[in-house]
Amino acid sequence: MWLKLQWARFFTLAGWDWRLSSRRGFDFAVTFPCGHSECSGSHMILVRVVDKTAEALARKHRETFGETAYDSPNPALFGDGPANTFWVMIHGAGGGDESVLAWIDGAQRMWERAAHE
Repeated sequence: MWLKLQWARFFTLAGWDWRLSSRRGFDFAVTFPCGHSECSGSHMILVRVVDKTAEALARKHRETFGETAYDSPNPALFGDGPANTFWVMIHGAGGGDESVLAWIDGAQRMWERAAHE
């Protein structure tokens, strides 16, 4: 419960648009900005919060979602903090493995701030 609350605070601090997910098995539907012309201004991910490390999240993501990982909105697994996040998506002219750390400068400081607000 506290981990999900901290993620909600984090999304707000980051300026990411979020809401509780209506899709079974996911906690949040999150939209975040992207400057690539190929990306139509933003990306959307469906976040499932789980208490795992980044390595375990990547393994679990591949086992759970396989080839559907590139479907939009993209399924994402978020653990305890920005370093423990994983999803796969098309981005720009390519795509692949993604993490919050690749999208937000100072993500760890923002995460710590989200814990106290």
